[in-house]
Amino acid sequence: MGIIILLISALFFSLNSYFGKIAINMTGMSGIVVSFSRFFIGTLGMLVYILLKKKPFKASNMGPIHTRAIFNSFSILLSSASLKYTTIINSNMLSMTYPVFVILLSPMLIKEKIKKSTYIYLILIMTGSYIIANPSFGNVNYGDLLAFISAFSAAISVIYLKVAQEENEGYIIIFYVMFIGTLINIPFVYKSLINFDIKGLLPVFVSGLMGFLGQIFITEGYKYVDSATGALVLTSRIIMSGLIGYIFLSEPLDVRIITGMILVIVSLIGVSGFFEKRLGSIRNKNRV
Repeated sequence: MGIIILLISALFFSLNSYFGKIAINMTGMSGIVVSFSRFFIGTLGMLVYILLKKKPFKASNMGPIHTRAIFNSFSILLSSASLKYTTIINSNMLSMTYPVFVILLSPMLIKEKIKKSTYIYLILIMTGSYIIANPSFGNVNYGDLLAFISAFSAAISVIYLKVAQEENEGYIIIFYVMFIGTLINIPFVYKSLINFDIKGLLPVFVSGLMGFLGQIFITEGYKYVDSATGALVLTSRIIMSGLIGYIFLSEPLDVRIITGMILVIVSLIGVSGFFEKRLGSIRNKNRV
């Protein structure tokens, strides 16, 4: 169940990037406008939900929520800004390298045990991601660099989402993540808002809405999976973004990119537990 929910979340995040790219192409505005729209729409949406349901605003433990919100805000801010300088597939791919940092940091930060098989899938994920991005280290793209830096921030954010869920309900986590994210984005976006190009209003709104829905599904999905598994499942955004970029934005989709996607797909199937279940089923039949 958790993996399905996270895959839906990945689709929403891919659409968030797609409509954000459209807004940037149409207007030339900074990608930070896209980041701000996600948090602002999310704040309003959760505020209405809390008021209608008469839910309390008080969290049981704000510490991990603050950490989650701060690092999530900077991760989204950086990845959104990268859309102005690179393709949506590169932006999503490099942002999605954060499973590396999750797997490396979660045992140290929250003492979470990682299955040995997870490291195998991690290697496949990173190999596939590298093939897809095909980075040129002699001439680093500014957008690619921003997206990669966002991955480290995203990793800490994901780790502390699990911690926050131990003592807090999902709705209160989402509300404060959205609210704090809005405040953090204001200093970076206010000039763009003052000079906002009205042509970009619809795609900016839809992009923000998709990002907000993605946030809801990712929070729900992580209730059922560990940090490392969830992080790897969400790398499906690489595939989704690649297909969306190719079909709707005429971004490249050649043999190299398809090869990388196949490696990612195999990893996603593996991390879902399919191979282990299949192997267990074969062993049981043999015993009989």
